[in-house]
Amino acid sequence: MTKRSWRGRAVAVLVAASLGLAACGESDEPTSDAAGGQTLTIAAPGVLSSLDSERYQGFISIDLLPNIAGTLVRFKKPEAGATKLQTPDQLEAELAESWSLSEDRKKISFKLREAKSQFGNVISSEDVKWSIERMVNSKGVPIAKILMGIGGWDIENPITVTDDKNFVINVARPNAVSVSILSTFFMTIYDSVEAKKHATADDPFAYKWLESNSASFGPYQVKSFDPGKEVRLTANANYFREAPKVTEVVVRGVADASNRLQLAQSGQVDVATSMSFDQLTALQKNTDVRLERVLYPNIDVLVPNLKSKPFDDKRVRQAIAYALDRTAIVDSAYQGFAAASADFIHDDFGAPAGDPPMTHNLDRAKQLLTEAGLANGFEMELAYNAANVGAHSEQVAVQVRSQLAKVGIQVKLNNVASGADFDAAKREGKLQSWLATSTPLIPDPAYYLQVFYSTGGLTNLQNYSSTTVDDLSRKILETQPGAEREALVKQVNDFMLSDMPAVPLVDSQKYYVFKKNVTGFVSHAQGHVNYYDISIS
Repeated sequence: MTKRSWRGRAVAVLVAASLGLAACGESDEPTSDAAGGQTLTIAAPGVLSSLDSERYQGFISIDLLPNIAGTLVRFKKPEAGATKLQTPDQLEAELAESWSLSEDRKKISFKLREAKSQFGNVISSEDVKWSIERMVNSKGVPIAKILMGIGGWDIENPITVTDDKNFVINVARPNAVSVSILSTFFMTIYDSVEAKKHATADDPFAYKWLESNSASFGPYQVKSFDPGKEVRLTANANYFREAPKVTEVVVRGVADASNRLQLAQSGQVDVATSMSFDQLTALQKNTDVRLERVLYPNIDVLVPNLKSKPFDDKRVRQAIAYALDRTAIVDSAYQGFAAASADFIHDDFGAPAGDPPMTHNLDRAKQLLTEAGLANGFEMELAYNAANVGAHSEQVAVQVRSQLAKVGIQVKLNNVASGADFDAAKREGKLQSWLATSTPLIPDPAYYLQVFYSTGGLTNLQNYSSTTVDDLSRKILETQPGAEREALVKQVNDFMLSDMPAVPLVDSQKYYVFKKNVTGFVSHAQGHVNYYDISIS
């Protein structure tokens, strides 16, 4: 067992006290709430400023909101230790009791179960209709509406209500994710009876009230909320499944990573998130905690603006790919908490590997530059932002600069401190190249390809356009999981390795730190800890 000094323990206790964490002592005994259930305490880098499913705020939304949301379907619970993400056909009913597809798959008929919200209102087709209308008429980030488009829904006429418990989702272009998009927290079904009590003529969908309150049919509800600082959840006594072991959840914002480390090391919290790689390395040596990896298919990439010379020449992009030593980047900047990318499809998808895989080959890189008329190399600018890739982005950028210099490519680094300025510069085409991470909100290769590499894709900011990728990504989207779909994924992966629309660097990995007596964790498809699974022994 790692021994912590008296000074280390004192610092940890003082940090915990200053954050109001005294309820969670160092004892391995589970903390109980007043009703006799267990309380799970989490130290996160931040807390949401809004609880509304349309106010997406990155990983802090992904970590919390699935536990509040009630959705019509959900991915089946994976096996403990699963190493591959689930496919779009691995779904089960949640608020829906059942669903069926018409022969042409253009109508998805749902029957609702007898579920109640935290306010005791029984779910009805009107709740679903109101929630979908809210998504279509979004005043926030319209991700749900975007997902409907990816799923091929008829957005002009998305739902037809049959009666109080039955309705039909209308699909214009059926595909493999038409149903699975309903599993995400962006597609939360709200208790419209309660929400409408807080609506106004200027705010018919109760945006203001739902910023700080929950009104869903999910397993947990909001007990108290201090935007940006703390949120407390309690189990929804009306949830249709059996009561969870953890009946109270406290998520506190602990912005300072060293404070989160102290809290995790001393057992003052049950879960800590967003630890640096240095901290994960230190925590690996602590037998009082364990690290758990969440399956989540983020790929960190070097993105070239294809309208900026010489990146319009694919030989230059290929040369960069050959010049980079991804294993060295993983070992240094990521300290081993990632995997070197071999192709464009994250290994967590379980898809067939691309052929030939990306390799480190300086001679081949120099040859390609010579063929492109750049035998002496060239100068380029590489922009990065810590909020986009992570605190390690500068280390990655420095590694890239050092490695590309070996083939004559001189890299000028541009640290864009403001995340807003960074995003604006990308969208306005002002950056020559930049580091980015791809975060597919639907864990499916078709969604990933549509959003990041198809012509006009939401985050296809490098101006890439390929009829081959467009056609193959559409076919993948329209093909149900199985051998045919896997063959299509391999085909597009192979093509992209040749065309190199961006330069994949690493298959990034997401870790949580758990106190040793917190059990039950499995990696869900949305990349979060499902509090309902957890037990504190």
